[in-house]
Amino acid sequence: MKRLLLPLLASLSLAACSSLPMGPAPTAAETAKLPVITLGQQPLPPGDAYVLYFPAGTPLPIRTDVDGSAFAQSGESTLHVTLKRGIYGYRQYASFDQKTWVPWNQMLATQFHLHIPGKDGKNAAVLHLQMDLR
Repeated sequence: MKRLLLPLLASLSLAACSSLPMGPAPTAAETAKLPVITLGQQPLPPGDAYVLYFPAGTPLPIRTDVDGSAFAQSGESTLHVTLKRGIYGYRQYASFDQKTWVPWNQMLATQFHLHIPGKDGKNAAVLHLQMDLR
């Protein structure tokens, strides 16, 4: 698997790096000065000086690619999931209201599993991403 939807991959990476030292959480006044980009409605600006909004109830695409020299045929797929609550993201922080910011791993518990072969004995592999609100 080569690519996942950039923000979900970023949140996984941030959750994995949660033990790294972080600066103080941004304030509502600081993030209010930044543009809010709704996922999928416009291109991401360069750098990270923006707030990314993952809207609730809107299909969010998650793309998977499987390729490499081990495969005679590669494959790709796009899944669409919807969030129960909208989430704002800014660097290593997340917010439900764009006022109170917490590290991503304090808002979302993220687990990623790869089973080879799939536990049912029929699938060659199963990729499982689980994200729970805390």
